[in-house]
Amino acid sequence: MKGSSRNDALDFTKGALVLIMVLYHWLNYFVTLQWDIYRYLRFLTPSFILITGFIVSNVYLSKGTSPDRRTYRRLLVRGGKLLLLFTLLNLAIGSVMSHNYNGGDLSVAAFARNAYEVYVTGNGRAAFDVLVPISYFLLLAPLVLYASDRFGLSLRGVGAAAVTTALVASAIGRTSVNLELVSIALLGMALGTLPIVRINELLRRPLPLFLAYAVYLVVVAKWNVLFPVQVVGVCLSLSLIYLAGVRFGSEGTVQRQVIELGKYSLFAYIAQVVLLQLLHRGLRSFDLHGAEQLIPFAAALTLTVAVVQMTSFARSTSVVIDRVYRVVFA
Repeated sequence: MKGSSRNDALDFTKGALVLIMVLYHWLNYFVTLQWDIYRYLRFLTPSFILITGFIVSNVYLSKGTSPDRRTYRRLLVRGGKLLLLFTLLNLAIGSVMSHNYNGGDLSVAAFARNAYEVYVTGNGRAAFDVLVPISYFLLLAPLVLYASDRFGLSLRGVGAAAVTTALVASAIGRTSVNLELVSIALLGMALGTLPIVRINELLRRPLPLFLAYAVYLVVVAKWNVLFPVQVVGVCLSLSLIYLAGVRFGSEGTVQRQVIELGKYSLFAYIAQVVLLQLLHRGLRSFDLHGAEQLIPFAAALTLTVAVVQMTSFARSTSVVIDRVYRVVFA
């Protein structure tokens, strides 16, 4: 948008991820598929995390000055708030719901029993679990940025080392979802050292990107999504969505809506999960078939966009609401 210092194509990318996440959760809640489409959507969660890493380095290192204590404090506070938000959301859900849409135990007792798998390895199940590795990365980022600024530590070297460590851990049977996702965030931080102008130049000739993505789809169809394939798929998928954001621009009604979702991506992510849970519980007495299954999908999309628009409007008209939003999500 004109006059904005934000990268509209990047916000478009985040907004598009929110919309694809609505599709993913709708498929989980309302549709039983005879073929495994989920492997083609495995890029979603690590995409949010890679973008987080990308933004940290691209924003804080592109200003031409070294990160200061306020930068470190902001990252630490945001990481701590996300971890606290994740915990409070799961405790709140466990206090009002005993099971999720597929019968999984959502109780507070089950959350406590699985604490090690949720908070340490990431191999446990919990609501909004993407917030855990994001918070860990944000808590780690000040240390990495400080080492980069003070000792000349290469962020690209850190990203490569982190992904290699996760690959080795997976190869020896010590798989940790949190380790893999934090390594992807550090890879995003490494990629964020590339100037946006340079990235846009690379995407001006997208044919190699399309060909690489076609090969990725073939590999996924044949061997599923192993971690190294996932890393490549995340980079390719985000590149394609970002390219769409660059090509579509920000002037159309749809583009503006998607960009707005991107600006509120964390809030929109939480909102759409809550909305789909409510729709699933409210419609479970109805036997939806065929095209009728699109009703909750359309409702979830519409309501997610509406909630974000209402939140944006409320923030612009109320100092109190704006402050509350910033305390929780900023």
